[in-house]
Amino acid sequence: MSKPPNQQRHSSQGRSVSMIPASSDCIKQQIREETSIWHFLFENSHDAIVLLNMKGEVVDANDAFARHLKYSREELYDLHLWDWEADLPEDELLKLLPSVDQAGVVFESRHRLKDNTTVHVEIASNATFFQDERMLLCICRDATKKKLHDETMQKLISTDALTNLANRREFTYRLNDSLHSVRQGKPPFSLLLLDVDNFKGINDQHGHLFGDQVLIDLSNKMDQLVPGTSLLSRWGGEEFTILMPATDTSAATAFAEQLRAGIAQQLVCDIIYVTVSIGVTTWCPNDDLNSMFKRADDAMYSAKRSGRNCIKTILGA
Repeated sequence: MSKPPNQQRHSSQGRSVSMIPASSDCIKQQIREETSIWHFLFENSHDAIVLLNMKGEVVDANDAFARHLKYSREELYDLHLWDWEADLPEDELLKLLPSVDQAGVVFESRHRLKDNTTVHVEIASNATFFQDERMLLCICRDATKKKLHDETMQKLISTDALTNLANRREFTYRLNDSLHSVRQGKPPFSLLLLDVDNFKGINDQHGHLFGDQVLIDLSNKMDQLVPGTSLLSRWGGEEFTILMPATDTSAATAFAEQLRAGIAQQLVCDIIYVTVSIGVTTWCPNDDLNSMFKRADDAMYSAKRSGRNCIKTILGA
């Protein structure tokens, strides 16, 4: 009597392979006892590799994956994906498992190790099948050093070297992002441009190194006064910008006056008092980066012409 359709297949070597459905535990055992060249490569790979079923259970894992998570192989077999995945809960992971196809995906995540520390990982994952059971093959590489390097590089390119504030590049990026957000319906934001009064005289009298220390100390003092939701950056020289999300003209002007007064009352470098002139503007329809910054710049120079140590506001048309 012939076998039912689709219940017998042939291997690449011509041997018949029984397709009678096996239990999940039986399939796990078969895979773990496999002795093919592919399993040899799996076992000896330097990359951490784990094979999961659609329940999130470990079907098999190599020694590199055990070392990666700091578990023994035997301990791994009792784990589920959410026991080490640090960024997503169990219910979301179970929804994601079937969404990965055979073409695969590459993404970054974090793994929780046995000692409860976390590491950044880069994961290449794709669907595969064994005896018609869908599984997920995941190749994991520790990306902690890469992540640290990326974060260091990001800090270098977005931070002012002297004051450790956001630099002009980062401010421009964030201002453009705010312009995009407000066009999508987010509340209007305000922009402040601040200039240290008579800074050239400070450099001429005390030297440029002292002038640098004034900018550093002033930056630290302003950073304590600026709300955490706002972005304080050094535009260049003795000019600073403050981006204030979801802040209207009235609130921005009130804060600018509070900041101006706060700076004027504090000794800088324990030697001198400094004052600032501040220009204020708020987003209006059809604004772009240049139009907003020009209004803030015009307002700041208006404050300079009005005797310094004051604020001026210019609104858009």
